[in-house]
Amino acid sequence: MGRALLVVDDDPDLNDLMTMILGEAGYQVVAATNGQEALAAVTRSMPALILLDMKMPVMGGAEFTQAFRERFDHLAPIVVVTAADDARRRAEEIGAEGWLGKPFNIGELLAKVQGYLR
Repeated sequence: MGRALLVVDDDPDLNDLMTMILGEAGYQVVAATNGQEALAAVTRSMPALILLDMKMPVMGGAEFTQAFRERFDHLAPIVVVTAADDARRRAEEIGAEGWLGKPFNIGELLAKVQGYLR
């Protein structure tokens, strides 16, 4: 597969888990713990897809999405990864292309990623 993905989540265990699962599936994974780190990572990796937590210190998901769309011509789809009951609404509010609820299983994560990379 070899396509670059950006995982952005301030929970180190979840960040590591998603990075491991996606790496084992053959993706090149870049990880960030907040939106500010993610913006810097975009310039280095030009990801094909961004998996984005909403609530993070320094810069949250909504702020990242706005800054990303303003600064980059590179339009990678953004999938919000959240435990919020209203995940779909939150994703739509920030203009994300999709959402994935927490907790999720490996199959759900891989299916969501594959669906957006087609």
